[in-house]
Amino acid sequence: MGNLSLAIPVSGALYEGSIDLLNNCGLSISRSNNRVYTAKIPNLNSMSVMFQRQSDIPSRLDSNVADIGIVGLDSFYESKLDDGSSMVILDNLGFGEANLVLAVPEAWLDVRNLVDLADLSFKMREEGRDLRIATKYPKLVSRFLNNNSIYYFDIVDASGGIEVAPFIGYADMICDITASGNTLRQNRLKIIDNGIVFSSQAALIGNIESLSQKEDLDDIKIFIERIEGHINSKKYQRVTVNLSLTDLGLSSPDELEALISSNSVLHGLKGPSFSYVLTGEPGSWVSLELIISNDQIMQCVEELRKLGGVSITTSNLDMIFYKESISFYKLSEAVSMYGEKK
Repeated sequence: MGNLSLAIPVSGALYEGSIDLLNNCGLSISRSNNRVYTAKIPNLNSMSVMFQRQSDIPSRLDSNVADIGIVGLDSFYESKLDDGSSMVILDNLGFGEANLVLAVPEAWLDVRNLVDLADLSFKMREEGRDLRIATKYPKLVSRFLNNNSIYYFDIVDASGGIEVAPFIGYADMICDITASGNTLRQNRLKIIDNGIVFSSQAALIGNIESLSQKEDLDDIKIFIERIEGHINSKKYQRVTVNLSLTDLGLSSPDELEALISSNSVLHGLKGPSFSYVLTGEPGSWVSLELIISNDQIMQCVEELRKLGGVSITTSNLDMIFYKESISFYKLSEAVSMYGEKK
């Protein structure tokens, strides 16, 4: 095992998403077979990998068994110790999106939102019992309900498929994670309005205490920067276009630069770059390359068309590294502060 340890989910969508992410970041895991629960990342000699149940990863971090881990934010905030030393390094790895929602039987026609649910819980209390909610997330659910002035309820511990709980009399309603809501609908349950308790996605978590005891964080820095660079790149596209300086009445790329710089859409991430195009066509041609945010792609295309642009193409980016890794800076500052306190 290496000096640094990474915990990732052993199965399910978060396992698949983690493996895909690491592969895309050049951090592929070397694992002899699916029955072996430890592995290595060949590109990072000091880092070992352990495969754990997602629900166990927060406790593995809090107990210093793992230094960093990939886990759903819902599991992290539900399971982490209040006085633990774990922190979120990257809060959205680009997969594992799901909502923790309050769902009631479809037959409850009078319960449509949180206000109705509060009224129901009050009436049930007057009748001598509390509203029973089956969930695996008692901390998140209790906090959410209390923040919405709902106090009369009992949390019923649940495991496995809890959608059946209201129909076997085990609970009155449920609160569970869902990505599409299909399973809830198939079990004749409905999500109430304003009933999203927590919006979750896969996140990278780090243990400040254990990392403060490491000799160096070089491989952690590489690991974080590669993931951060990959995530940054998903926000942008590379756009290239051929432009005729002659048709624009310009004599040099410098004049084109002045024209482009006055257009906020075409400025891109850090301004365009130019190169001459060798072509048999008359006039002087240049190739213009820009890094454009995804939500401005079509605006960019239209602006380039106005300039007479031809052969406009887009391509994906692998990684974008900024002057400094915000995520690693945040982590290193936290580690440094923890060390000073000790």
